[in-house]
Amino acid sequence: MVITIDQIEKYLGQNAKDEYGRVIGKLLTAYTQVTGEVESVDVAVSETMFEKIDASRIKLTPDGVVVVPQWKVRALDVENRLDRVRRRIRSIEELYRKGMIPTHAYEEMKKSLEAQFRVLKDEVRKVKELLRRKINDLEDQIIRLEKDMANLMMLYMSNEVGESAYKTAMEFLRSAKGRHADEKKDVERHIERITKLESEASEARLIEETEKKVQADQITQQSSPIQVQIIET
Repeated sequence: MVITIDQIEKYLGQNAKDEYGRVIGKLLTAYTQVTGEVESVDVAVSETMFEKIDASRIKLTPDGVVVVPQWKVRALDVENRLDRVRRRIRSIEELYRKGMIPTHAYEEMKKSLEAQFRVLKDEVRKVKELLRRKINDLEDQIIRLEKDMANLMMLYMSNEVGESAYKTAMEFLRSAKGRHADEKKDVERHIERITKLESEASEARLIEETEKKVQADQITQQSSPIQVQIIET
């Protein structure tokens, strides 16, 4: 979806959040083409850290600007490509089986799809590694938050921290833990979907190869000479 400067202008100076409700920083400015189409935005993560975010990761909602995680952009891209390859493999096999396309066209399209699938499998491997690292990072952060919560409870129970400060800090920690857990579940869902799509694309190719082997075996059996044994009486 194309975002223009007219659409995003009213959000400048406001907080930008991720899909899990966490504030990632303040939206400072937008870089645009002469047509007004936004190419990227700059977000102040803190007063000393700034991040440039591509427009493809930006969503405009009634509640403000939402930034899609980089891992999710890559995961969705791989999922879309796997799904397209899977559907195309099935389509050409069905068309060829029904005699709706000639052999030379079928062979050319099949060769092209197999080459694309080989390249895509390498990207799938890289994205899976990225998602697994993300899960490990989130698990580490959740453990850190749980330690902070335990420490805060100890300080509160020992009367070293007042009730008001305790409640404010604990509410933030619980919210952060919940949002990290939500993102972890989201990452796991995408790993499962990518694995499923990759398996289905591979199965489509295996089914085709198996069917051809069966057909070849049948032809061989039909063309084999019949051996006649003569029994002398």
